[in-house]
Amino acid sequence: MLKDRSFLRCCLRFSLAIGLMFGWAAWAQAMPAQVIIIRHAEKYEDRRQIHLSPMGRTRALALVQFFQSDPRVLEFGRPVGIIAQSPSPKKATRRCLETVTPLAAALKLPVVSQFTYGQAEEIVRWLKEQRQYDGKAVLICMQHLEIDELAQALGVLDLRPRNWPHETYDRMYILTYAPDGRLLSFRNLPQRLLFGDSYQAVAGRTARDQAEVRFSQVYRVSPRQTAVGQTSPAPRWQFALSAKIKGDFSDFNDETIPVLRLGGFCFGYYLTTLGYLKKYPHAVVKIEAPARSGSLIYRYTAKARGAERTYAWVSFAWDKQALRVEFRADVDEGSLTPEIDLPITLETDKPIGLIVGSAPCYVAFGPKKFQAPNGLNYQGLGGETPPPAPPGSYQATLRSAGGFLLEKPAEPEPQEAGAWSGEPKEK
Repeated sequence: MLKDRSFLRCCLRFSLAIGLMFGWAAWAQAMPAQVIIIRHAEKYEDRRQIHLSPMGRTRALALVQFFQSDPRVLEFGRPVGIIAQSPSPKKATRRCLETVTPLAAALKLPVVSQFTYGQAEEIVRWLKEQRQYDGKAVLICMQHLEIDELAQALGVLDLRPRNWPHETYDRMYILTYAPDGRLLSFRNLPQRLLFGDSYQAVAGRTARDQAEVRFSQVYRVSPRQTAVGQTSPAPRWQFALSAKIKGDFSDFNDETIPVLRLGGFCFGYYLTTLGYLKKYPHAVVKIEAPARSGSLIYRYTAKARGAERTYAWVSFAWDKQALRVEFRADVDEGSLTPEIDLPITLETDKPIGLIVGSAPCYVAFGPKKFQAPNGLNYQGLGGETPPPAPPGSYQATLRSAGGFLLEKPAEPEPQEAGAWSGEPKEK
C-alpha cells in the first residue's frame, strides 16, 4: 500500500510539473488580443526629408479621433501600447514617431521607441513578453518596406499584397489573437480618413476627358491533385488594365522614371529609369527622336514546367498628345511563382455574391504624376463555379469601367528643419 501511495505521489508531482511547464510556455508566448499595424503618414517626395509632409501631419491628427471612435479598431478598446520605429544612424527619418505623437498625447501614453528600422523580429519577441498587454490592443507604426516582414513574424503566412504598396498610406493590418497567442484573424482594411483614401465617393466628372483608366480582374481557385488522396488550392488570376492620359509627354530623357501602381501591383521605383531599362534583358525601349516619342514594354517571366515563359507585361507609350499605359497578366500559381502581386486582394476569404471596393491607383512619367483621387471603384461577383469545373472551385470577377486620374501636385518643401509639434514621450 505504501508503495502504491508513493507511486501515486510521484505521478501527481510529475503531472503538476508537466502542467506548470506547459502553462509557463503558453504564458510566455501569449500575445495582445489585438495588434494593429499602420504605416507612417505621408512623406515628402524628396527622400532626404525626414519629417511628415503637410498631408502626413493632417493624417496624424485624424488618427487621434479614429482610434477613439472607429468600431473596427475598438473591439478590444483603445490602444494601451503604442510602438513606433525610431531613427538610427543609418536611417534618420522621424516619420513613424511623428505619426503617433498626437495620438499618444491624447491617450496619455508613452511611445515605445526602443526599436529602430530593421528590427521587426525584435519587436515581436518583445511583444510576446509584455504581460500588461494581455487581452488588450496595441498599435505599431512602421515604415512600409518592413510591414510585410512584421506581419509574417506575427503569424500571417499568406500575406497579400506581399509588399506594402509604395504610394499607400491609408491602410491598416488588424490581427487578433487567442489567449494562448494563436493568430485568430487577419484583416487588411482602409482607414477612410482623408480625401483620396480608399473607399470614398467618386468626385466630379470633369477629369474623365483628361485621364481615363479601367481594369478587370478574374481570380479562380480550383482544387488540384498533389498526391494520392490529397488536394491543394491552385490560384489562377488574369488581369487587364488600360490608361490614357492626355497631354504633352515629349519631354523625357534617360533619367525619366515610368511608374504604374494599382493596389498590390507595383512597377517602377526610383532606379527604374529609361536609361537603366534600355540595358535590362526583360525590357524593350524604343525612342523616336525626331517625333519626341517613345515606348517601353517590360515582361515578367518565370520557369513553368521546365520552360521560361512570359506571364505578365506592362507597357508605356508617349508622345506630344498622350501617355498610354497597359498591364496584362495571366498567372497560374500552380505552375509558377510570380514576382508580382495580385492587384486587387479580396478582403475576406472567398466572398460570395456582390463584391464592391476601391483600389488606389498611381501613374507617373518623370516629373508628371497622376493619382486616382478616390481610388478606382470596382464591383463584381464571387461564388462557387458550377460544373464542369471541379467541386469546390471558386471564381471572382471584378471590373472598373469608368475611373479617372488627376494630376498630383508636388508637396511644398519645408522652409526650415525641425520636428513637428514637439517630440513624443519615449519609453
